[in-house]
Amino acid sequence: MKKSSNSKVMNMSKEERRQKRHQRLSIEKNLKEHEQKEPPNNHSTFTEGVDDNLFARNFINKNESELLLWVANVNRIYEEKLRKPAPFMTFVLCGMQSTGKSTIMERFLGAPLNIVQEGTGTRCPLDCTCIHDASCDQPLCELSGVDLSPEKHGKGLTVDAVFEIVIQHNKELEKADTFSNEPLRLIFKSSQVQNMRFVDTPGIIANRGTGKDNREDIKGILRIAMRKPNTFLCVLLEPKEFATNQIIDFLDETFAAREDWILNATFLMTKFDKQFEDSRTGSKANNFFREFIANKCVPFLVSTPTLSKENLPCAELFEKRKDLLLHADEEEQERFQKWLQGHRKFVNEEGDELLVEEVEKKIGFKKAEKYMRDTMLEHTAKQLPIVMKEMKVELQNLHDKQKILTERMKITEPGELKALVISFLVDIQRKIISYLDGNMDVTHKFPERLMTLMEEIDDEDDSEWSTRELNHHNSEENAWRDIIADIGCPNDIQPSSKFLGGKQIQRAIAFFHIVMIGKYLINNHFYEQCFQ
Repeated sequence: MKKSSNSKVMNMSKEERRQKRHQRLSIEKNLKEHEQKEPPNNHSTFTEGVDDNLFARNFINKNESELLLWVANVNRIYEEKLRKPAPFMTFVLCGMQSTGKSTIMERFLGAPLNIVQEGTGTRCPLDCTCIHDASCDQPLCELSGVDLSPEKHGKGLTVDAVFEIVIQHNKELEKADTFSNEPLRLIFKSSQVQNMRFVDTPGIIANRGTGKDNREDIKGILRIAMRKPNTFLCVLLEPKEFATNQIIDFLDETFAAREDWILNATFLMTKFDKQFEDSRTGSKANNFFREFIANKCVPFLVSTPTLSKENLPCAELFEKRKDLLLHADEEEQERFQKWLQGHRKFVNEEGDELLVEEVEKKIGFKKAEKYMRDTMLEHTAKQLPIVMKEMKVELQNLHDKQKILTERMKITEPGELKALVISFLVDIQRKIISYLDGNMDVTHKFPERLMTLMEEIDDEDDSEWSTRELNHHNSEENAWRDIIADIGCPNDIQPSSKFLGGKQIQRAIAFFHIVMIGKYLINNHFYEQCFQ
């Protein structure tokens, strides 16, 4: 049974309610700042009569999960239908081979989905949108992708079904010894997830002598992802010194300058439990993090339990990893508590120092998840009014194109085409009759083209057609020109008046009659025929 909104509020802890109130205030502040920069009364065609900023605020306040689902659909429509970059932000997970990107992704989901193995298991981006839905006790998935066959697309899929499809797709790419820029798109609904958007990318081979060097392939995928507007990096660091973290060098090389990427990046140091022994005292830990702090990339510290053996049948692997993820948060918390207790012991026994606050406040996956979620929602709040205005313009453009296409489609139907041709013929006939009646409407439209009779004759005599031989009647045509030069023009046809259109045609017909009479009066054959 679906829970009511009231029951969800009652289930919140005091801290959760406080965080949500502060988050609402932050979103309201962003919207108000945007309203001050924009002129009022900017209404959308699809929210007629409602201010875009007001609609955006109401949308955010109504239902955060509904908003994120809408955001996912808008991003997909922009990329797949409009062929434009997604307007709302996405975190792109990037790291060296086997740093645990896919495992981190599964921590976000709370379920095993992507391929995890030694070496580069992920062969294409996995674009994932997590939707918190209190009614989904069992996760529901929607999967799509350009490279997936139609029968693998679907809504309402189970986690294990998606798990099998994603693994199979990556193994097919591995078998072909290739990578793909085309992402698999996943919408993941569950009562156990936080609202979040991210993309998992293939890992980068550290040793160029191990297997095929995929560095350029991965660099290409990252460039495509990062050059899209509203994309933020989630960099997975290895648990070793800053200077030896190759992902930093790789990103510097990929994006030319460090300031081009580091300001919008979030750092997670995965598998940090491997550093526990070398950082067993506060002073050693602080010394380890000193260079990270100096370079403004203090990481969130994460410790995720792993299986000793991953080469298992698909169904067995799924169940074991699902059980592993179920206890991941609890196990991580115990490990870090034990590590920090060791620091306090050295402080008490040997006068050592505690871990600096800048690092301590970033311990644990849950803190990283909350930070990334808050960043995403704040960015969405800023973008929402802007995107709605863009959509309003795009919608109007599409309506205009639809009208044009609808009119063009009529021509393809025989009945419509016949009616259209008949209407054209009727219109032409009406214009001809109007001209013959002396209609002067065209005179007002093109006053610069009005001409006297002599100007018309001179214009014709100066044209290239007057000297061009057309056929055997050419000599007779020149004789007509001679007759026109010999005869006069009676005043009743108004030869000196400037005409255009129907009146001009009437004068031309009257003049043609005069020329015909003049021609036959000077034609000897005319007299012979008359007096025989």
